[in-house]
Amino acid sequence: MVRILRGVLVLYLLVERGFSKYMEGELKTGENWAFLARFCFLSLEGKFEYDIEYAEEYEVQNLDLYYDTDTQWPLVYGSSSNLTSCQEKEAVLQVENNQFINLTTEVVNFRTARERWWFVAISNCRSAKGLNLRYKLWLTNGDRGDFFHHHFSADEFYILPILLGYGGSNLILLLFTFRTAVQLRSRQLLHVTYKLFFSSVLLQGFGIFLLSLSYLSYGMNGHGLPFMKTMGRILESTSEIMFMLLIILLAKGYTVTRARLRQWASIKVTVFICAYILCYKAVFVAEQLYFDPGSVLYLYESVWGYILVILRIIGWIMFIYSTFFTIKHYPEKGGFYYPFFCFYTLWFVSGPIIIVLGNMYIPKWVREKVVCGVEHGICLLGHTVFLILTRPSAHNKNFPYHVRTTQVK
Repeated sequence: MVRILRGVLVLYLLVERGFSKYMEGELKTGENWAFLARFCFLSLEGKFEYDIEYAEEYEVQNLDLYYDTDTQWPLVYGSSSNLTSCQEKEAVLQVENNQFINLTTEVVNFRTARERWWFVAISNCRSAKGLNLRYKLWLTNGDRGDFFHHHFSADEFYILPILLGYGGSNLILLLFTFRTAVQLRSRQLLHVTYKLFFSSVLLQGFGIFLLSLSYLSYGMNGHGLPFMKTMGRILESTSEIMFMLLIILLAKGYTVTRARLRQWASIKVTVFICAYILCYKAVFVAEQLYFDPGSVLYLYESVWGYILVILRIIGWIMFIYSTFFTIKHYPEKGGFYYPFFCFYTLWFVSGPIIIVLGNMYIPKWVREKVVCGVEHGICLLGHTVFLILTRPSAHNKNFPYHVRTTQVK
């Protein structure tokens, strides 16, 4: 016989808004304890609804609800855990607070004192066969009609409005960028570096568009469009790499003081960009295959995230070195290169600084949305400043392209 259980866990949290998540699948393992899901509740009233079925030969299985303090989830899960047995992991739970739920229960109330991550596990310490069940989970908070909150965990709160805001700003920037490109082309000043810039802005716009569609879909049904989200991130990553390449090429004087780079300089730039591309590719692959949602809450908590930060710092060092020697050999171009150097030094280091400080000082449940807003803001500001520096206006005395596309030496 199959035991079918449907229940609602009602949470009363001491804050103001919430989000939701839908999960469906099958859990089958020879272990007696297994991680199932995570969710960050942030609401005055939240619900964890479940629809679980399993064969009676596997009864009685239990829902274990851990929160994110050092005395709970980190103690039972991950590399730092020293509790290995099922009984030890269940012993951490506070039964009086209904953190241990026998799967015969229909409705249970429990409280949490603040916004925090909750981690859901399944256990049956008496089983000799392990665990086997089918499940549907609805983790919700707040009003069902609250489109911007109802289908989002707290770590994703505000990401959709952030994307919509930056998407609109990027569209305006793209129009100005295209207008400038037309003006440069009419004067035979549309250099390769400006084409890289235009491509970067265009890819960033498409990336934000796909991410926005994915989060809009998630806001409507709780499922989202994972493939579209991945493609949006890939396009944004490509835009970032292209813009970084542009900044380094300009720092070396390409299309401003010379038509081509020295062979050794070309090799160094090529190796660096290839390493950056390979690292980003590894991030996407590792995220699908190896990232453990029970341990890694967002990208920059992983080793691969820190590798990206290190590569960006290396790019900044290359930028400083190249700009220094370009100004040394072509001091007449200082009007362009001094503001270029000052701003894009900040552009290179601001992202890594925010990420490192965020991991140290920003609460876990707000890190992802803060980093999302900061990264998109830095990208938009970087593109905007470059457009200002290269505008073909009679008032722009720092305009870098003073000769036609076939005359740069």
